[in-house]
Amino acid sequence: MIKQIKKRDGRVVAFEADKISRVILLAGEATGELGKKEANRLSGIVVSIIEKANGRHVPEVEQVQDIVEQVLMAAGHYETAKAFILYRERHAKERVAKQMMGVADDVGMSINALKVMARRYLLKDGQGRVIETPKQAFERVAEVVARVEKKNRRGWQEKFEEVMLRKEFIPAGCYFRGAGTKNGMLSNCFVLPVEDSIERIFEAVKWTAQIHAAGGGTGYNFSHLRPKGDKVDGGGLASGPVNFMRAFDAETSIVMQGGTHRGANMGILNADHPDILEFITCKTQEGEIANFNISVGATDAFMEAVVKDRPWNLINPRDGQLVTRMSAKKLFGQVVQLAWKTGDPGMIFLDNLNKDNPLLKSQGPIDSTNVCGEVPLYPFEPCNLGSINLAKFVREAKNGIDWERLERVARLATRFLDDGVDASKFPLKQITEAARTNRRIGVGVMGWAEMLYQLKVRYDSEEAVKLARKVMGFIQKACHDESGKLAREKGVFSNFKGSEFERRGKKMRNVAVTTIAPTGTISMVADCSSGIEPVFALSYVKNVVDEAGLTYTNAYFEQALMESLSNGKKGRVGEVLREVVESGSVQEVTGVPRWIKEVFLVAYDIAPEWHVKMQAAFQEFTDNAVSKTINFSVNATVEDIEKAYVLAWKLGCKGITVYRDQSKAVQILSTKSSSVNATEDRGPIIQSKLQLEPLSARAATAVVQETGMCPECGAKLIFSEGCATCSSCGYSHCAI
Repeated sequence: MIKQIKKRDGRVVAFEADKISRVILLAGEATGELGKKEANRLSGIVVSIIEKANGRHVPEVEQVQDIVEQVLMAAGHYETAKAFILYRERHAKERVAKQMMGVADDVGMSINALKVMARRYLLKDGQGRVIETPKQAFERVAEVVARVEKKNRRGWQEKFEEVMLRKEFIPAGCYFRGAGTKNGMLSNCFVLPVEDSIERIFEAVKWTAQIHAAGGGTGYNFSHLRPKGDKVDGGGLASGPVNFMRAFDAETSIVMQGGTHRGANMGILNADHPDILEFITCKTQEGEIANFNISVGATDAFMEAVVKDRPWNLINPRDGQLVTRMSAKKLFGQVVQLAWKTGDPGMIFLDNLNKDNPLLKSQGPIDSTNVCGEVPLYPFEPCNLGSINLAKFVREAKNGIDWERLERVARLATRFLDDGVDASKFPLKQITEAARTNRRIGVGVMGWAEMLYQLKVRYDSEEAVKLARKVMGFIQKACHDESGKLAREKGVFSNFKGSEFERRGKKMRNVAVTTIAPTGTISMVADCSSGIEPVFALSYVKNVVDEAGLTYTNAYFEQALMESLSNGKKGRVGEVLREVVESGSVQEVTGVPRWIKEVFLVAYDIAPEWHVKMQAAFQEFTDNAVSKTINFSVNATVEDIEKAYVLAWKLGCKGITVYRDQSKAVQILSTKSSSVNATEDRGPIIQSKLQLEPLSARAATAVVQETGMCPECGAKLIFSEGCATCSSCGYSHCAI
C-alpha cells in the first residue's frame, strides 16, 4: 500500500489517492467524457499500477501523472487525456514562472500571489534580492506582533501564523513591510490637523513628508483655513485651501516611500466653505493635484437643503461670518456632474460619520478620514487594519457558513491588531500618543463576492443584503466581545472615561474595532476578491511568462461550469471560458445555465443602487467606515450619480466614491464589451477663477499621473474600494 509520495522539490509527503480522483474528474468534467464514478474507477487502476511498479520505493509526482495519462488513453477517454496533458502543461508553465521569480513557494501560493509577495512584502538584501520565503514572512509578522503578549507568547505566535498561512486573515501590507525592520511601522495611514496659520500649515507639510517617507498615507480637512482673498495679519491676501493643497501634493510627488509605493492623500473641504467651488474643480485637469482623493464634507443640513432646494450659506471659518449664499441644489449638481466626468469628488457625510462615535461628547466630532475613507480619525490618529477572507468560511457540512471558525478568527484578528498598536513604531510622537490613547483598530473582510458565489446567492438581491448584515453583525459582535475580554485582561483604552462605552457600562480595549478597508493587494495574497466588491472579471489573461500569457479564471465559476456542462456537452467548458475572457462577464454567452448567469455577476452587471445597498448593509455593523467604489457603466447619466449620492446618505453610509467606466483620460480597466461611446457632457464645468501654476508642476517627473496604467509595470489598473490597484504587480495608489 502506498503511504508516501515524493514531490518535485524533493519533499516526501503523505500519499492521498483522492487527489488522483479529483484531477481525473476535473479533466473529465471539462470534456464531458466521464463523471465521478468513472474517475474513482480509473483512480483505483492508477494506484494499483503504481503499487506494482514501485514495490517499497516511494513514487514521484511526475511518474504518477504519466500513469494517469496512460490509463485515460487505455480507457478510450482521448479528449480527457488531452485535457489532462494541457493541465500538466499549464502547471509546468506556472512552475517555470515561479522559478523565474527566484522565490521558494513554501505555502502553495498562486503565481499572482507569489509575485505580489515577492515584489511588495518579502524582505530583500541591499541588492534588492529576496531573502525570505512567504512562510518566513508570516512567521516574522506573527513573532513581532506576539512579542507584545506577556503570557503564552509562543502560543499566540503560532495562532497568528496559522490564520495567515490558511489565508483566513491577512493584516495590512504595512505589517509585512514594517515588522522586524528598522522602520517598524505597522499602520497604513493617518490624519493630520491643518490649522489656519502659515507656520502650522507647513508644519503639517513636514509631518506629511515624515509619514510618507515611512510608508504611510495621510488625510486632512482643509476647512479650517480661511478662504482665498481673505485678509491676513501683516497685510496681503490669503492663498486659500486649494493653493495650500498643492504644497502637500508636491511633497507627495517628491517623497518616495521605500521604493514600494508613493504616498497618497485624502483632502476634505466642507460644503459651507467659501472656496468649495474651486475645491471641487481642482482635479478637472488630468494630473492636477494627482496625489489626492478629494471629498466634500456634507452635513445632514446640507443634504436636506439639497433635497428641498433651499439656499445654502458659505461661511468664513476665520470669524464665522456669512460670505455668500448659493443654491444647495446647484452646488450639489456641480459635485455630481464632476463625479460623472472625472470620478472626483466623493462625499463624506459628516453627521453619519459621527453617529456612532463613542467619543463625540468627550472629544468632539471627527471631520477627517484616512486616504480611502474607511477610517474616521481624530488628529494624529493612525489606522491599524487587517481583513478576514470570507471565502474560506463556506462549509457544506455546516449549512453554508462555518460560524464557529469565523468567530475564532474574528477574535484572533482583534487580538492581533490590538497587539499591533503596541508593536508598531510611529514617525511622530503625537501619533504614538494618539494610537495608544484610543487604540483604534479595524478588522475588515474580503472575499465577500466569492462567499456569495459558493452559496449561490446573487449579489444584487435582498438575500445578499440580508446575509451581509448577518455576517458583518456576527463579526462585529465577536470582535466587540474580544475587545471587552482584552479590556478585562489588559485594561481599557485611555479615553474610555467620558466615552459612550463608559456611560453604557461596556468595557472596551479599543475605541473602534471593525472597518471595511481596501484590500487590493492583500486580497491578491489571499487569492480572493477585494473587500466587499463584486468580482471585476470572471476570466482574464495575464502575461507572466511569455506573450501568450496565462489565463486566470475564477475557481468557483470554473467549477460551476464543469459541474453544469459536463453531461453530453464535450468541450463546451473551454469554449465558454474563451468567450468570457473577451468580456469578463458570462451574461452574453449562449448555452450557459440560467443559474450560473444569475449567480456569477461581475461589477458592471450590477446596478449602482445595489452597490450602495451593499455598502450600507455592511456599514450598519461597522464601527469605523466602509471603503467601496460604486461602479457605473459608460452610459450612466449625471442623474444616476445624483441618485446614488442621495441614496448613500439616506441609508447611513459615511461616504461614497463613484467611478463611471471610461471617465478618466485613459481607461482604468476595460473589457472589449465596454468600448462604446460615452454619454456627452451636458454642460460647462465651473473652473477656478485663479489660474496659478501648481507647485506640483515643478516636480512633474515625479507625479503619478492618473493615466490608468500602473507606473511600475505598465499594466492596466482596477478602480475599486476607492483605490487604483494593479492586479499584475500589486501596486496601489492608496496606502494599503
